[in-house]
Amino acid sequence: MYKNILLTLFITFIAGCSAPKPDIAPEWYTNVPVNSEFYYAVGTSDTIENATKAAVESMRESLSTQLNNGFKKTTHILQPIDNETLEKIFAQSSDISKKLSFQKIKLEKSKKINNRELVLISVPRLELFEKLKPISDALFLRMKQEYKMNKNSVAIKKLAFMDELMKNFPRVASLTGYKNFLMHSYSVDDEFKFLKEMKGEYDYLKSTINIYVLSDANSKIFANQIKAAITQKGISTENSLENENSVKLLITSDTAETQNYNFLQSKSLVKFTTFDKEKKQIAFRQHTFLGQSSKNYQEAKEHSATDMQAKIKSLNLFDFIGIENK
Repeated sequence: MYKNILLTLFITFIAGCSAPKPDIAPEWYTNVPVNSEFYYAVGTSDTIENATKAAVESMRESLSTQLNNGFKKTTHILQPIDNETLEKIFAQSSDISKKLSFQKIKLEKSKKINNRELVLISVPRLELFEKLKPISDALFLRMKQEYKMNKNSVAIKKLAFMDELMKNFPRVASLTGYKNFLMHSYSVDDEFKFLKEMKGEYDYLKSTINIYVLSDANSKIFANQIKAAITQKGISTENSLENENSVKLLITSDTAETQNYNFLQSKSLVKFTTFDKEKKQIAFRQHTFLGQSSKNYQEAKEHSATDMQAKIKSLNLFDFIGIENK
Protein backbone atom coordinates (compact mmCIF):
# COMPACT_ATOMS: atom_id res chain seq x y z
CA MET A 1 0.00 0.00 0.00
CA TYR A 2 2.87 2.31 0.86
CA LYS A 3 4.36 1.64 -2.56
CA ASN A 4 1.04 2.50 -4.22
CA ILE A 5 0.93 5.88 -2.46
CA LEU A 6 4.47 6.70 -3.59
CA LEU A 7 3.59 5.65 -7.15
CA THR A 8 0.52 7.91 -7.14
CA LEU A 9 2.55 10.90 -5.88
CA PHE A 10 5.23 10.26 -8.51
CA ILE A 11 2.70 10.12 -11.37
CA THR A 12 1.03 13.35 -10.12
CA PHE A 13 4.41 15.10 -9.99
CA ILE A 14 5.33 14.01 -13.50
CA ALA A 15 1.92 15.08 -14.85
CA GLY A 16 2.30 18.48 -13.20
CA CYS A 17 5.71 19.02 -14.74
CA SER A 18 4.53 18.09 -18.21
CA ALA A 19 1.36 20.29 -18.14
CA PRO A 20 1.59 23.38 -20.42
CA LYS A 21 2.29 26.63 -18.62
CA PRO A 22 -0.47 29.25 -18.93
CA ASP A 23 0.27 32.17 -21.27
CA ILE A 24 1.18 35.35 -19.40
CA ALA A 25 0.71 38.86 -20.76
CA PRO A 26 4.08 40.40 -21.67
CA GLU A 27 5.72 43.10 -19.56
CA TRP A 28 5.06 45.79 -22.17
CA TYR A 29 1.32 45.08 -21.85
CA THR A 30 1.06 45.06 -18.05
CA ASN A 31 3.49 47.99 -17.61
CA VAL A 32 3.02 50.40 -20.52
CA PRO A 33 6.34 52.07 -21.46
CA VAL A 34 6.88 55.76 -20.69
CA ASN A 35 9.44 58.10 -22.24
CA SER A 36 9.81 61.70 -23.38
CA GLU A 37 9.63 61.05 -27.15
CA PHE A 38 6.66 58.74 -27.58
CA TYR A 39 3.30 58.19 -25.97
CA TYR A 40 2.27 54.55 -25.66
CA ALA A 41 -0.97 52.63 -25.21
CA VAL A 42 -2.08 49.01 -25.31
CA GLY A 43 -5.20 47.25 -26.51
CA THR A 44 -6.65 43.80 -27.02
CA SER A 45 -9.25 42.28 -29.32
CA ASP A 46 -9.87 39.37 -31.67
CA THR A 47 -7.66 40.78 -34.45
CA ILE A 48 -4.61 43.03 -34.55
CA GLU A 49 -6.61 45.66 -36.44
CA ASN A 50 -9.34 45.76 -33.79
CA ALA A 51 -6.79 45.62 -30.99
CA THR A 52 -5.05 48.65 -32.52
CA LYS A 53 -8.35 50.54 -32.61
CA ALA A 54 -8.90 49.65 -28.95
CA ALA A 55 -5.39 50.90 -28.15
CA VAL A 56 -6.12 54.23 -29.85
CA GLU A 57 -9.25 54.68 -27.74
CA SER A 58 -7.24 53.75 -24.66
CA MET A 59 -4.63 56.32 -25.63
CA ARG A 60 -7.24 59.07 -25.89
CA GLU A 61 -8.66 58.23 -22.49
CA SER A 62 -5.22 57.92 -20.93
CA LEU A 63 -4.15 61.33 -22.27
CA SER A 64 -7.08 63.17 -20.72
CA THR A 65 -6.91 61.19 -17.46
CA GLN A 66 -3.23 61.91 -16.90
CA LEU A 67 -3.66 65.57 -17.80
CA ASN A 68 -6.57 65.93 -15.39
CA ASN A 69 -4.62 64.25 -12.62
CA GLY A 70 -2.05 67.00 -13.03
CA PHE A 71 -4.68 69.70 -12.54
CA LYS A 72 -5.85 67.98 -9.34
CA LYS A 73 -2.45 68.23 -7.68
CA THR A 74 -2.21 70.90 -4.99
CA THR A 75 1.14 71.93 -6.48
CA HIS A 76 -0.42 72.92 -9.82
CA ILE A 77 -0.05 76.66 -10.54
CA LEU A 78 -3.82 77.11 -10.98
CA GLN A 79 -4.58 75.68 -7.54
CA PRO A 80 -6.59 76.32 -5.47
CA ILE A 81 -9.39 76.01 -8.00
CA ASP A 82 -13.07 75.28 -7.41
CA ASN A 83 -14.61 71.93 -8.34
CA GLU A 84 -17.00 73.44 -10.89
CA THR A 85 -14.14 74.93 -12.89
CA LEU A 86 -12.11 71.73 -12.56
CA GLU A 87 -14.99 69.71 -13.98
CA LYS A 88 -15.20 72.08 -16.94
CA ILE A 89 -11.46 71.72 -17.55
CA PHE A 90 -11.80 67.91 -17.35
CA ALA A 91 -14.62 67.99 -19.90
CA GLN A 92 -12.47 70.03 -22.27
CA SER A 93 -9.51 67.69 -21.80
CA SER A 94 -11.69 64.75 -22.78
CA ASP A 95 -13.14 66.60 -25.78
CA ILE A 96 -9.69 67.59 -27.05
CA SER A 97 -8.28 64.07 -26.74
CA LYS A 98 -11.29 62.60 -28.57
CA LYS A 99 -10.78 64.97 -31.52
CA LEU A 100 -7.00 64.55 -31.80
CA SER A 101 -5.85 63.09 -35.12
CA PHE A 102 -3.20 60.38 -34.77
CA GLN A 103 -1.45 60.14 -38.14
CA LYS A 104 1.85 58.56 -37.10
CA ILE A 105 0.65 55.62 -35.04
CA LYS A 106 3.15 52.78 -34.97
CA LEU A 107 2.45 49.19 -33.99
CA GLU A 108 5.38 48.49 -31.68
CA LYS A 109 4.64 44.95 -30.51
CA SER A 110 1.94 42.29 -30.59
CA LYS A 111 1.32 38.89 -29.02
CA LYS A 112 -1.50 36.37 -29.30
CA ILE A 113 -2.78 34.85 -26.07
CA ASN A 114 -5.83 32.59 -25.82
CA ASN A 115 -7.08 33.69 -29.25
CA ARG A 116 -6.77 37.36 -28.24
CA GLU A 117 -4.35 39.79 -29.88
CA LEU A 118 -2.43 42.09 -27.52
CA VAL A 119 -0.80 45.15 -29.09
CA LEU A 120 1.41 48.05 -28.06
CA ILE A 121 1.19 51.24 -30.13
CA SER A 122 3.07 54.52 -30.01
CA VAL A 123 2.66 58.06 -31.35
CA PRO A 124 5.32 60.81 -31.33
CA ARG A 125 4.65 63.34 -28.59
CA LEU A 126 5.99 66.06 -30.90
CA GLU A 127 3.29 65.28 -33.48
CA LEU A 128 0.50 65.87 -30.95
CA PHE A 129 2.26 68.93 -29.50
CA GLU A 130 2.58 70.59 -32.92
CA LYS A 131 -1.10 70.01 -33.65
CA LEU A 132 -2.32 71.56 -30.40
CA LYS A 133 0.17 74.41 -29.95
CA PRO A 134 -1.14 76.74 -32.74
CA ILE A 135 -4.71 76.33 -31.48
CA SER A 136 -3.68 76.89 -27.88
CA ASP A 137 -1.51 79.91 -28.66
CA ALA A 138 -4.20 81.62 -30.73
CA LEU A 139 -6.90 81.20 -28.05
CA PHE A 140 -4.55 82.26 -25.26
CA LEU A 141 -3.31 85.36 -27.10
CA ARG A 142 -6.85 86.49 -27.94
CA MET A 143 -7.98 86.02 -24.34
CA LYS A 144 -4.96 87.94 -23.02
CA GLN A 145 -5.47 90.83 -25.45
CA GLU A 146 -9.18 91.13 -24.64
CA TYR A 147 -8.47 90.98 -20.91
CA LYS A 148 -5.94 93.81 -21.10
CA MET A 149 -8.34 95.93 -23.18
CA ASN A 150 -10.94 95.98 -20.41
CA LYS A 151 -10.50 99.29 -18.60
CA ASN A 152 -14.06 99.62 -17.25
CA SER A 153 -14.13 101.09 -13.75
CA VAL A 154 -17.74 100.03 -13.02
CA ALA A 155 -17.41 96.72 -11.17
CA ILE A 156 -20.56 95.04 -12.49
CA LYS A 157 -19.72 95.97 -16.08
CA LYS A 158 -16.24 94.58 -15.58
CA LEU A 159 -17.78 91.40 -14.21
CA ALA A 160 -20.06 91.14 -17.24
CA PHE A 161 -17.00 91.44 -19.47
CA MET A 162 -15.07 88.88 -17.42
CA ASP A 163 -18.03 86.49 -17.37
CA GLU A 164 -18.02 86.35 -21.16
CA LEU A 165 -14.24 86.01 -21.28
CA MET A 166 -14.22 83.17 -18.74
CA LYS A 167 -16.29 80.97 -21.03
CA ASN A 168 -13.06 80.02 -22.83
CA PHE A 169 -11.05 79.60 -19.62
CA PRO A 170 -11.50 75.79 -19.28
CA ARG A 171 -10.47 75.12 -22.89
CA VAL A 172 -7.48 77.45 -22.78
CA ALA A 173 -6.37 75.92 -19.48
CA SER A 174 -6.69 72.39 -20.86
CA LEU A 175 -4.80 73.19 -24.08
CA THR A 176 -2.06 74.87 -22.07
CA GLY A 177 -1.81 71.77 -19.89
CA TYR A 178 -1.55 69.51 -22.93
CA LYS A 179 1.40 71.50 -24.30
CA ASN A 180 3.39 70.94 -21.12
CA PHE A 181 2.28 67.31 -20.71
CA LEU A 182 3.27 66.36 -24.25
CA MET A 183 6.53 68.31 -24.28
CA HIS A 184 7.99 68.51 -20.78
CA SER A 185 10.74 70.88 -21.93
CA TYR A 186 8.14 73.47 -22.98
CA SER A 187 7.38 75.85 -20.11
CA VAL A 188 3.81 77.08 -19.66
CA ASP A 189 4.33 78.71 -16.26
CA ASP A 190 3.74 82.26 -17.54
CA GLU A 191 0.56 81.21 -19.31
CA PHE A 192 -0.82 79.50 -16.21
CA LYS A 193 0.16 82.48 -14.04
CA PHE A 194 -1.85 84.77 -16.31
CA LEU A 195 -4.85 82.41 -16.24
CA LYS A 196 -4.63 82.27 -12.45
CA GLU A 197 -4.54 86.08 -12.25
CA MET A 198 -7.56 86.41 -14.50
CA LYS A 199 -9.54 83.75 -12.63
CA GLY A 200 -8.62 85.42 -9.33
CA GLU A 201 -9.98 88.77 -10.47
CA TYR A 202 -13.17 87.15 -11.74
CA ASP A 203 -13.74 85.35 -8.44
CA TYR A 204 -13.01 88.54 -6.49
CA LEU A 205 -15.56 90.53 -8.48
CA LYS A 206 -18.20 87.84 -7.96
CA SER A 207 -17.54 87.81 -4.22
CA THR A 208 -17.72 91.60 -3.78
CA ILE A 209 -20.65 92.50 -6.05
CA ASN A 210 -24.18 92.49 -4.67
CA ILE A 211 -27.29 92.95 -6.83
CA TYR A 212 -30.21 94.26 -4.79
CA VAL A 213 -33.35 93.20 -6.68
CA LEU A 214 -36.51 95.30 -6.24
CA SER A 215 -39.83 94.93 -8.01
CA ASP A 216 -43.40 96.14 -7.99
CA ALA A 217 -46.20 93.77 -7.00
CA ASN A 218 -46.96 92.80 -10.60
CA SER A 219 -43.34 91.82 -11.25
CA LYS A 220 -42.50 89.61 -8.27
CA ILE A 221 -42.75 86.40 -10.26
CA PHE A 222 -40.18 87.78 -12.74
CA ALA A 223 -37.96 89.11 -9.95
CA ASN A 224 -37.80 85.63 -8.42
CA GLN A 225 -36.51 84.19 -11.69
CA ILE A 226 -33.87 86.91 -11.95
CA LYS A 227 -32.71 86.40 -8.37
CA ALA A 228 -32.38 82.68 -9.00
CA ALA A 229 -30.25 83.35 -12.11
CA ILE A 230 -28.04 85.80 -10.20
CA THR A 231 -27.54 83.34 -7.34
CA GLN A 232 -26.69 80.59 -9.83
CA LYS A 233 -23.87 82.83 -11.05
CA GLY A 234 -22.49 82.88 -7.52
CA ILE A 235 -23.40 86.54 -6.96
CA SER A 236 -25.04 87.92 -3.83
CA THR A 237 -28.63 89.26 -3.88
CA GLU A 238 -28.81 90.72 -0.37
CA ASN A 239 -31.35 93.47 0.22
CA SER A 240 -28.67 96.03 0.93
CA LEU A 241 -26.50 98.63 -0.79
CA GLU A 242 -23.83 98.74 1.91
CA ASN A 243 -21.29 96.85 -0.15
CA GLU A 244 -19.03 99.14 -2.18
CA ASN A 245 -19.85 97.29 -5.40
CA SER A 246 -23.59 96.97 -4.77
CA VAL A 247 -26.11 97.91 -7.47
CA LYS A 248 -29.89 98.06 -7.48
CA LEU A 249 -31.89 96.24 -10.13
CA LEU A 250 -35.45 97.56 -10.41
CA ILE A 251 -37.96 95.32 -12.20
CA THR A 252 -41.32 96.71 -13.32
CA SER A 253 -43.87 95.34 -15.75
CA ASP A 254 -47.18 95.85 -17.53
CA THR A 255 -49.34 92.78 -18.09
CA ALA A 256 -52.19 92.32 -20.55
CA GLU A 257 -54.58 89.38 -20.18
CA THR A 258 -56.54 88.11 -23.16
CA GLN A 259 -58.35 84.99 -24.28
CA ASN A 260 -57.34 83.20 -27.47
CA TYR A 261 -59.84 80.46 -28.33
CA ASN A 262 -59.73 78.01 -25.40
CA PHE A 263 -56.55 79.48 -23.90
CA LEU A 264 -56.03 82.35 -21.48
CA GLN A 265 -52.97 84.43 -22.38
CA SER A 266 -50.75 86.60 -20.20
CA LYS A 267 -48.44 89.01 -22.01
CA SER A 268 -45.99 91.07 -19.94
CA LEU A 269 -43.63 93.87 -20.92
CA VAL A 270 -40.91 93.64 -18.26
CA LYS A 271 -38.38 96.46 -17.72
CA PHE A 272 -35.00 96.00 -16.05
CA THR A 273 -33.27 99.16 -14.82
CA THR A 274 -29.94 99.04 -12.98
CA PHE A 275 -28.69 101.86 -10.72
CA ASP A 276 -25.41 102.33 -8.88
CA LYS A 277 -25.19 103.35 -5.22
CA GLU A 278 -25.53 107.03 -6.17
CA LYS A 279 -28.83 106.23 -7.94
CA LYS A 280 -27.29 106.80 -11.35
CA GLN A 281 -28.74 104.60 -14.07
CA ILE A 282 -26.09 102.34 -15.57
CA ALA A 283 -28.20 99.93 -17.61
CA PHE A 284 -31.68 99.38 -19.02
CA ARG A 285 -33.37 96.66 -21.03
CA GLN A 286 -36.93 95.45 -21.59
CA HIS A 287 -38.41 92.20 -22.85
CA THR A 288 -41.86 90.86 -23.62
CA PHE A 289 -42.91 87.44 -22.32
CA LEU A 290 -45.98 85.44 -23.27
CA GLY A 291 -47.62 82.53 -21.49
CA GLN A 292 -50.92 80.73 -21.82
CA SER A 293 -53.06 78.34 -19.85
CA SER A 294 -56.36 76.53 -20.13
CA LYS A 295 -56.98 77.01 -16.37
CA ASN A 296 -56.43 80.63 -15.28
CA TYR A 297 -54.43 83.80 -15.88
CA GLN A 298 -52.12 83.17 -12.92
CA GLU A 299 -50.90 79.95 -14.46
CA ALA A 300 -50.52 81.71 -17.80
CA LYS A 301 -48.33 84.33 -16.12
CA GLU A 302 -46.24 81.59 -14.50
CA HIS A 303 -45.69 80.14 -17.95
CA SER A 304 -44.54 83.56 -19.19
CA ALA A 305 -42.01 83.62 -16.33
CA THR A 306 -40.76 80.23 -17.54
CA ASP A 307 -40.40 81.78 -20.99
CA MET A 308 -38.24 84.46 -19.38
CA GLN A 309 -36.06 81.83 -17.73
CA ALA A 310 -35.34 80.25 -21.11
CA LYS A 311 -34.37 83.62 -22.59
CA ILE A 312 -31.96 84.34 -19.73
CA LYS A 313 -30.10 81.12 -20.55
CA SER A 314 -29.94 81.92 -24.25
CA LEU A 315 -28.80 85.55 -23.85
CA ASN A 316 -26.57 85.41 -20.73
CA LEU A 317 -27.78 87.07 -17.53
CA PHE A 318 -25.82 90.32 -17.87
CA ASP A 319 -26.80 90.85 -21.48
CA PHE A 320 -30.39 90.04 -20.55
CA ILE A 321 -30.59 92.90 -18.00
CA GLY A 322 -28.67 95.31 -20.24
CA ILE A 323 -25.19 95.19 -18.68
CA GLU A 324 -22.80 95.57 -21.60
CA ASN A 325 -19.87 93.16 -21.54
CA LYS A 326 -17.37 95.61 -23.00
